[in-house]
Amino acid sequence: MMNFNIPNKLKSMFSTKSRYIILYGGRASAKTYTICQYLLVQGMTSNKTILITREYQSSIKDSTYSELKNIINKENLHDYYEIKHDTIVGKKDYNQYTKFIFKGLAKDINTIKSTADIDICFVEEAETIKAYDWDVLIPTVRKANSQIIIAFNPVEEQSDTYQRFVINKPPHSLGIEINYPDNPFLSDTALAEIEYMKEKNYSKYEHIYLGKPISMTEDVVFKNYFKIEKLDITHNTRDFLYNGTKVYPLYGLDFGFSTDPTAIIEVFLLDDDIIYINREIYEHKLLITKYGELIKQKIPEAINKRFYCDNARPDSIAQLNHDGLNCEGATKSKGSIEAGIEYLKGKQIIVNPVCKNMIYELYNYKYKIDRTTSQITTDIIDANNHLIDALRYALYKQISEAKKPLNALYTNPNYWS
Repeated sequence: MMNFNIPNKLKSMFSTKSRYIILYGGRASAKTYTICQYLLVQGMTSNKTILITREYQSSIKDSTYSELKNIINKENLHDYYEIKHDTIVGKKDYNQYTKFIFKGLAKDINTIKSTADIDICFVEEAETIKAYDWDVLIPTVRKANSQIIIAFNPVEEQSDTYQRFVINKPPHSLGIEINYPDNPFLSDTALAEIEYMKEKNYSKYEHIYLGKPISMTEDVVFKNYFKIEKLDITHNTRDFLYNGTKVYPLYGLDFGFSTDPTAIIEVFLLDDDIIYINREIYEHKLLITKYGELIKQKIPEAINKRFYCDNARPDSIAQLNHDGLNCEGATKSKGSIEAGIEYLKGKQIIVNPVCKNMIYELYNYKYKIDRTTSQITTDIIDANNHLIDALRYALYKQISEAKKPLNALYTNPNYWS
């Protein structure tokens, strides 16, 4: 009936009675896919109420609903489950009382508190969950023999999740660190991408694919100038909204060259002081003729918006405009990098946790260390800055006009045309 692909390292979770199942490590390790298989098996063998939650969930598509749906279809589990537009439920004569509930912690924490008889709670992308939400969620899942499953890619050692479930692992826990070498089901394409990163940027490879947390050293340019948090930016048929107010995206693009990646970023100025980095594209070996196709695939709302790019590449800008994009060179002058950094440090920078490469750069964009004195200098190392450059391009008008009041700029739609 079922032909589940389960990495050997995760098979123990199918027999454990532990209160907590904690899976952590790098990307491409099959954590979420295996948990989805586990949840479906549990819901088939007995009636379960299964809560799937994350920090923010604007819609059902933001959850593992699609992953569960795909497994049901692939393994032909339709005798057991009925797929509805916003949930999955057990079918009559089998597990008619099994039901999957999808909620976001940030918006629905009070609803979750009133949800009775939760058998299993799966917290996905748990790295950014704050202590307060854990303190509310954990006692809510209080049914006898209930389980809490936690999966995350570590970012920093001091995060509430890493400290609570890895450094200070609670009793009655099954904790498993798993990385891509433990996943025998990876495609050759995925393995090739991983090997490329391993060769070109080993420290980044360690963080993204081996799950090594990043530490914040004193030479980091943006130390204490950013935080990682998902804000609730929504998009209707025309507009982006934040807390019900229309906001306007800015787009920056740094051209790839040789081993350097193409870096594209979507940014919002939420008020005079807050810069929110919402989405990124980070792609190696991307042909200029494929830029539009990738933008349409990953950030479709941006396809008709203006992109600000490195003005040192007029031929590339011309090609993108010929291909239907709206691109303009960001004027650069002597000291523009320093001016951009000064501007950014004067704001509150918030990064969506999905922007893994942006987060890595912000942790690893560093000042040079004097070899003789071991002192931090004011010179910046020209590395780990592709998305940071794209960020400066996206905001180059604001950077160059930093002395002017911003409130007249970010509320004027013509300014972003």
